[in-house]
Formats: sequence, C-alpha cells, structure tokens
Amino acid sequence: MKRLTSALDTIFAGANPGLIAAAVMLALLDVAAAAQHLSVSRPETPVAVRTVVLPAAAEQCAPVIPPELRDMIGHD
Repeated sequence: MKRLTSALDTIFAGANPGLIAAAVMLALLDVAAAAQHLSVSRPETPVAVRTVVLPAAAEQCAPVIPPELRDMIGHD
C-alpha cells in the first residue's frame, strides 16, 4: 500500500505544474476574450422616442365644473 501511495504521489507531483500551466493559459484566454468583447465597436442602438402633440384647444380650456359644485365654491 505504501508503494502505491508513493507512486501516486510521484505522478501527481509531476502533474501539478502541468495543471497550473493549463489554468494560467485558460485564465489568460479568458482575459483576452473579455478584452476583445469590451473593445468591439457596436453601432448605437436607436432610442425610441414618442412625441405627444396636444391640440391647442386642450391646453387653453379650463376644466369644466358641474353647476352643483360651482354653486358650492366658497361655502366651506
């Protein structure tokens, strides 16, 4: 059992630098892809704007008050 443990320890000790190198390469590729994604020039998306045009008559008219309420003005 000790022989198997020492053999596995030797194998994994040799594999560690390779795994570290692979992790570093993947991290560098990830950073490069993110940098490329941020630097891509995208066309500006048009903003939908709705203009509301009110007729002139609606702006000048005072609100209509029913006669029952008009008679009550000032009688609190």
